[in-house]
Amino acid sequence: MSQKITTEMQYKEKPYSILVTGATGFIGSRLISDLTANGYSVKGMSRRKISSTGNIKYVQADVFEPSELEDALSGVEIAYYLLHSMEGNKEEWKEFANREKIQAQNFLNAATKSGVKRIIYLGGLVNDSISLSPHMKSRKDVGEILASGTIPVTELRASLIIGAQGGSYAMLRYLVERLPVMVCPSWVKSLAQPIAVDDVILYLRGCMEKPETTGKIFEIGGPEKVTYEQLMRIYAKYLGKKLLVLQIPFLTTRLSSYWVDLITPVKASLARPLIDSLVHDTVVTDDSITKIIPGSLKSVVESIDIATKEIRENPPYTPLKEERTGFKINQKLLMISLIAMAFVGTTFYWLDDRAELSEPI
Repeated sequence: MSQKITTEMQYKEKPYSILVTGATGFIGSRLISDLTANGYSVKGMSRRKISSTGNIKYVQADVFEPSELEDALSGVEIAYYLLHSMEGNKEEWKEFANREKIQAQNFLNAATKSGVKRIIYLGGLVNDSISLSPHMKSRKDVGEILASGTIPVTELRASLIIGAQGGSYAMLRYLVERLPVMVCPSWVKSLAQPIAVDDVILYLRGCMEKPETTGKIFEIGGPEKVTYEQLMRIYAKYLGKKLLVLQIPFLTTRLSSYWVDLITPVKASLARPLIDSLVHDTVVTDDSITKIIPGSLKSVVESIDIATKEIRENPPYTPLKEERTGFKINQKLLMISLIAMAFVGTTFYWLDDRAELSEPI
């Protein structure tokens, strides 16, 4: 206990010795609010210029500009690495993994030159024994790059995060709210351990306050294990809606992302990495973090309730689909077409007895 108090006082007495990257993002903005509410003075790093307020000092820096990074990290002892390139156009999507590696290496180099003492990184929960999607492999690679230097890195690997403004929650919300019938691929049967964004923030701050987390990897998730289909049904029940789910075996992650793009304001370039993260089970196999940073984790229903109320109080501006595509979708016609596609496609899939002519890649 005394060690925690010593650590807290150490950083509270050193103004702006904590830096949060992605300061305006889903996680970064909440972490900054939490840290300042708990008495810390924080540097928030962003690509755009933001006016500093109270005990938040915003610094403008681009991770592809080493000199800007070094200036931003000057005087910093604890650095939170929350940068993640999920969106982009078609060409950017092909290069996102390479960009993430360059970003991580640039950050590590600048942090080393600036004398940073610890890096805390939020990554994704991955299964090391299976072949990972490019998206999930990239998140794992970033953690390895950050840990390849002399600065000790604490990595938190999170399952699906539920919170207002979060991409996973947005995809769930729009799909369930807009469709009475869901045409889904096999990945909806994968297990996840959804965690409330507030609990993620608790762990992020806790890692800074607990020196024993230094240089270690921890898995974080909520108290329940559910499939994505169950998650959709839980949200539908929360809304008082009935949800019919039709599963078709041939729907790939790419087709799924286009389907999400068609129905919701979530772009395919963002939907695909989100879906990629759901293809395999993302459940906690080592919960040692709960013994170091104890707390009452929120259930799935509690997480959804908090996020939904926050969205209703501060609704984000999302252009209607017809504004973005230039045409209005006839929902009834779309649903009829999808049900027909599911029936015909599934029947064809099971009846097709042609020999496989192509070699596996």
